[in-house]
Amino acid sequence: MRVLLAIHHPLSQDLGAPGVTLALGRALQAQGCTVDYYGYGDAFPGEQHHSALHNLRFPWKLSAHLTRVARKYDVLDVTTGDAWPWARAGRPGASRRHALVTRSHGLEHTVSEQLRADAREGKAHLSWKYPLYHGGFRLWEVAQSLRLADRSVLLNEADAAYARERLHVPASKLSLIPHGLGEAFHGLSLPAPLADGPLRLATVGTFIQRKGREDVIAAVGRLHALGLPFTLTLYGTGTPEPEVRAAFPSSVQAHLRVVPHYAHATLPGLLAHEEVLLFPSHAEGHGMALVEAMASGLVPISTPVGVAPSIVHPGRTGLLVPIGDVDALVEAVRSLAADPSQRYALRRAAQAEVQRLTWPDIASRTRAVYEEVLRIRSASGK
Repeated sequence: MRVLLAIHHPLSQDLGAPGVTLALGRALQAQGCTVDYYGYGDAFPGEQHHSALHNLRFPWKLSAHLTRVARKYDVLDVTTGDAWPWARAGRPGASRRHALVTRSHGLEHTVSEQLRADAREGKAHLSWKYPLYHGGFRLWEVAQSLRLADRSVLLNEADAAYARERLHVPASKLSLIPHGLGEAFHGLSLPAPLADGPLRLATVGTFIQRKGREDVIAAVGRLHALGLPFTLTLYGTGTPEPEVRAAFPSSVQAHLRVVPHYAHATLPGLLAHEEVLLFPSHAEGHGMALVEAMASGLVPISTPVGVAPSIVHPGRTGLLVPIGDVDALVEAVRSLAADPSQRYALRRAAQAEVQRLTWPDIASRTRAVYEEVLRIRSASGK
């Protein structure tokens, strides 16, 4: 089977959705597929810095590329919002036997609704430009791509429900397939319980409002005021350390460590020194950082976003708190700090919970979707 994976990002193993795309491609290749990629490096060769303008232009660059090369592929697996110009034009250049699949790494509509809700409550600031593209035209593009594709692959049930109920995409054209867990995160040893010392907290993800930035800042300030000993390491902030530190009160500076960037392959080693993941995100398509932290032996305190409801089982593999509820976040940390033996048991259970998420399994499920869509199109004479 010949597959093209296209994504509106530069392809890099150390970036979220691009890293997942490369991992899926490798897993499909291991199962006999021929896989090619198309990303920003192909659409905008030589350009190192990208903006919303590149995102706006990408569907047209991709459509021109598909017109030239689509006949080479059985499956065109494209991120949401990107293949609609080509599909609306009648899929020029495609072979008679082909499938157009659109893949979401987090449905933009559900993220936008949460962001707008936060803005109404004064928890987020939206630029006057937001409704023009990200909160406007881009949402239209995504809806178009979902409706025009032969099949849409989504990451969680909330996104699927939105696509069915609000965007009127037939349930028969939706498939739920999560991301896999990289081989480096399988079978890791759980370090022995720590001797007395501060509770070691970590966050993994960009330092932005949607990831619960303000909730973390408020929570650690309260924990310090309550006299709870802790350290907090912020991994992968994407923001320089001075800017991250400036967001926290001076009273907690000695408890912080900031790692703005890291090579993805080093993450298991980095997290081996941590105990608890703070994951108070306001919106997620999946939450790969949550899965990888659990695999590394951290007990998660998470909001019920993305993949979390299916892997964070309260009191068994972690703790769930409502979105934006700092009181609940603080209380969850305090409960884990108060019971080291329960904390260690939850770490072990969290690690075991995510071992079933393997890329070979995800690739098999993906390939089955491809084959089903090709059969349906062949039977219908398309």
